[in-house]
Amino acid sequence: MPRVFIHMSFFLFMVTAISGLWMRFSSIYPSNMIPYTNMLHAHSHTAILGWAFLGVFTVFLALFWTRLRRKKQAVILFCTLFIVTLFMFFAFLDQGYDVFSIVMSTLHIFIEYWSAVFIYRELSAIPGVSKQGKRYISGALVALIISSIGPFSLGFIAANGLRESALFDMAIYFYLHFQYNGWLFLMLIGLFIFILQKNRISHSPLLLNTGFWVYFFSLFPGYFLSVLWVDLGSTPQLFATIGSIGQWIGILCVLFAFKEIWGQLVAHYARITITGLYIVFALLFLKSTMELGLILPDLANLVYDTRNIIIGYLHFTLLGFVSIFIITQLQMTRVIHPYKQIFKVGFVIFFIGFLWNEFLLFYHGLQTWISLPALPLFRESLVGASLLLCIGILVIWRAGKEKYHIF
Repeated sequence: MPRVFIHMSFFLFMVTAISGLWMRFSSIYPSNMIPYTNMLHAHSHTAILGWAFLGVFTVFLALFWTRLRRKKQAVILFCTLFIVTLFMFFAFLDQGYDVFSIVMSTLHIFIEYWSAVFIYRELSAIPGVSKQGKRYISGALVALIISSIGPFSLGFIAANGLRESALFDMAIYFYLHFQYNGWLFLMLIGLFIFILQKNRISHSPLLLNTGFWVYFFSLFPGYFLSVLWVDLGSTPQLFATIGSIGQWIGILCVLFAFKEIWGQLVAHYARITITGLYIVFALLFLKSTMELGLILPDLANLVYDTRNIIIGYLHFTLLGFVSIFIITQLQMTRVIHPYKQIFKVGFVIFFIGFLWNEFLLFYHGLQTWISLPALPLFRESLVGASLLLCIGILVIWRAGKEKYHIF
């Protein structure tokens, strides 16, 4: 695999982090140079469609590069995703949601379709791949395609004068749900299973198969958990409950399947890699348990009315579970050298920044619920957390420049 792919992915990770730092800084020193909402749209789109998408695609290519039949197409696809994401970022900076940014984000969706077809065809052509891994990745590709219904419906909703209605926000949450809980979760678990297979680490097919089917079928009613702030009646509440419990059970099955092979993992990988896996699976359990709590109507209303809790959850998922899992899998596929001190330093800085950011956001949200004492220098502390994240990402990226394995 061309090593430039690593740098392209981490470049977008840095763009995401720096734009986040700018937003934190602008809350202290407002600037009219770039509207805050424009930067927010640019930041969020680059985080999901840039870093996260290219991150998992990099892991996929690192795993299967020597066995891919269409390497030239993979290079063109990767570069196209990178270029379109950059154009999309600058379009949102310049005009927010307007013609050019909508064109770029729509173009990205069609490239996602291309990516889904490419991944599916390549996996289908490789003999002997894990059936469980292929099942999870196939489910991820289905969720990726389904998620695009959300953005496509926004134009129809806005054209009918419903831009300020709950329906508009429901379409956005539909997209986020199938991206976070569908595409990214299932893809990362599928890639992890392939990594285990490549290293001849056996696992429990029964638990993984059960976890997949319970989780995948719960994913659809689980969407309603994201929109309980809208009064839709008792039926969506029931769907949300079924979906939330089902997803939680599915994740427990996955975690128990990996718990059974923990001794093999510890014997096979560096300590920092195992630490990353500890963190990832702990975050996954906490994330699914937090979502389970939303089936309580009073708690759900409190959460949906508290912006910092929502932001904290989104960062918990993307910056925590997704990003750390990508970084850990890059170690496991020998893209990043886990034994280098520079990587360990970068990872520790990044993780401290993540923990500090989450503590500040969730504490501020809880403060409005139970009258906790206000934190001094709250905004300045968020700037500090964002700065740590930027430094951590930069150091990890620097560690990725050192060749560890030839692809």
